[in-house]
Amino acid sequence: MTLPRCAPLLLALLVACDSEEPVAGTFTPAVPVEGQPPIPYPAALFQERVEGEVLLYLLIDSAGYVVRDSTRVATSSGRSAFDAAALDAAASLRFTPARRGDTAVTAPLQVPIRFTLPDSVKGNGSEG
Repeated sequence: MTLPRCAPLLLALLVACDSEEPVAGTFTPAVPVEGQPPIPYPAALFQERVEGEVLLYLLIDSAGYVVRDSTRVATSSGRSAFDAAALDAAASLRFTPARRGDTAVTAPLQVPIRFTLPDSVKGNGSEG
């Protein structure tokens, strides 16, 4: 049996793809940086005194930034305005990157975005 003429090329590609050693060590997920500005509350939902939560799927790079075009809604709030506000704000979010051992790595992360009314606004709806 003879090997195809491209066999050496395929073998070289397989070796090249497998030559990178995986980073060893314990995996630590990315975490949001403290003190970030709040995500703007959709005005109409604020006026209606509606709260909600959107779960975003993000890909965080090894510098702590959201990878462009990686953001998806993992779980909708049921309100398109909340979902859109969370998606719009995702690019501005900053994280301490995930680590494998001592090395910062790119890794996926699911982040809940909560839209919660301040107590001062919650109490105003019950006044007659």
